[in-house]
Amino acid sequence: MPKKFSLQVRHYFDDPLAIFKLFERFLALFCVFIPIILYLTDDRDRDGHLPGPRGSISDYVYMCHNYVFGMLLGIAAMLFIVNGFIYFKKEDNSKDSTGKWYNIGIGLSLLGVVCFPWREHTIVHFSFAGIFFVGNALATGFFHTKRWPKSNITMSVLTVVVLALHFAKFAPWLTLFWAEWVSLAVVGVHFWLESW
Repeated sequence: MPKKFSLQVRHYFDDPLAIFKLFERFLALFCVFIPIILYLTDDRDRDGHLPGPRGSISDYVYMCHNYVFGMLLGIAAMLFIVNGFIYFKKEDNSKDSTGKWYNIGIGLSLLGVVCFPWREHTIVHFSFAGIFFVGNALATGFFHTKRWPKSNITMSVLTVVVLALHFAKFAPWLTLFWAEWVSLAVVGVHFWLESW
């Protein structure tokens, strides 16, 4: 029994497409959990309680343990970049022939968000953040497999609507933190669907 299981695991990891799908699913889950991890590692008040979420994900760069912010967003950025480069190497014909070149730009823009904190570099930071979120919405809506077109277009529209609702101040409770989380969740669901 253990030998049979060992052979199945080995066979699974010998399949580059299976590994790539596993990689995309990890990226999907990672994107969804970034805001939760940031919230749980935030500074506590004198009584040891966590305050409510900050105004935006970018504001976590100013928490006491800000290396967590840099590490999480840095990992996510590298995952996007690696995802984009993997598609440049078209050795396997079963991969999507359109490529995922846009993930390289999205990953680099996320690195820009990390490297330029919003209080010190407002214009540069928000430019990179805009490229990241709008890029994700466009990638989800237009560059997807033919298998999930309605889901991807719906998620793309959801991203744009939530961000627009925040900036238009139609929903006072909808802080940038929640709008960004919805956008990251959409990215996560998009990667999850693409991996199938």
